[in-house]
Amino acid sequence: MCKKLAFIIILFISVGFQEQRKSDYSPMFFSMTNEWKDISKDEFIFEFESLDTVYHTQISHQVRLLSNSAGAPRLFFSEIETPVCADGVCQLAHINVYWDLLGNYVGYGISPEFQLTKFEHEQFGKEDYIKLHQLLLDDNSILKRRKVSDLIDEAPVATSTIDSEVIDGISGATKTEIAESLVKGGLYSCYTIWHLVHGEAQEKMEKYLTSISSDTLMHYFLYAPYNDYQMFALRELPKEDFKEHATQILNIFRTADGVGKAYILKKIPSDILSEKEITSQFYNEFSLIDVNSRTLLINRLKSAHPDAIEILSNYLDRMTRNQLKLYLKCLNSDPNFISKNCLSNLKKASKNTGFTYHYLLREFLNKI
Repeated sequence: MCKKLAFIIILFISVGFQEQRKSDYSPMFFSMTNEWKDISKDEFIFEFESLDTVYHTQISHQVRLLSNSAGAPRLFFSEIETPVCADGVCQLAHINVYWDLLGNYVGYGISPEFQLTKFEHEQFGKEDYIKLHQLLLDDNSILKRRKVSDLIDEAPVATSTIDSEVIDGISGATKTEIAESLVKGGLYSCYTIWHLVHGEAQEKMEKYLTSISSDTLMHYFLYAPYNDYQMFALRELPKEDFKEHATQILNIFRTADGVGKAYILKKIPSDILSEKEITSQFYNEFSLIDVNSRTLLINRLKSAHPDAIEILSNYLDRMTRNQLKLYLKCLNSDPNFISKNCLSNLKKASKNTGFTYHYLLREFLNKI
């Protein structure tokens, strides 16, 4: 009976995909801004498959590219219908999933008539849907590295005979170390949906992006308010184009994490960094950035405009011992770098007994 039910579910999915209705693009959760509101073009681009873990049957799902009114690609989208099965108990889950153009999950929607359900006929509540969204946003979830059987305690939980159309079958209690991140009573639904969202589909999206990549798309990525897009565009940006986009690159630098800041400081060409205005903008960020990025700025002093020396002299008490030694080594290589204001700042900091490394400044000043 259960095998027959699974076959009917799979057949229903296959037929349903042949004649798709017009999609409702309104997501329940969406971690970008409002890209979905301006969708006017919807085209099928590829299929990906998932495995029914009980009956080992491949199920195909369509992925579509959503473009805006100007014809510019904005999102990947899939109306997923899949059986969630365990111990011969199945339900048909319906969920509309959105990915950004890099293949990152960004949101999902649920049709009112197809609410997700869990153990004992209970529908997902508001908090359950929120938890599912948070789980799907985590592309490094423990679900990535575990089989579903690894997530269940061996001691079984009593079950009753339940309508296979509406429950999330489960034969044991979810292990406590993972339970907090999952919907209570919804282990199999969470596991199945997470692997659909983060599996083969994402790999195909990454490959598909290369086929639609263009200068226009990279410009959109660079100026979009999303760090992943910005860093992708920076990796693709030829060094000779840095000057044209210098203002935006500085904006990205200010909001990027430590890894992003380090990438920018390593890649920015010396002839760009040496410009007076560019030097001023980057080096005046010194007190606001992480320790590693500060070290990189000091290491690039020889590439920067000479003003950088004076700018950093305002932040001597923010430097670590090694950073201060690097800075003084640069000054020692050419005393002409030491302006009147810079010398004044050096003397002032050398007398500041509250600055742990003031003695290094005193030693340096005694030698010049």
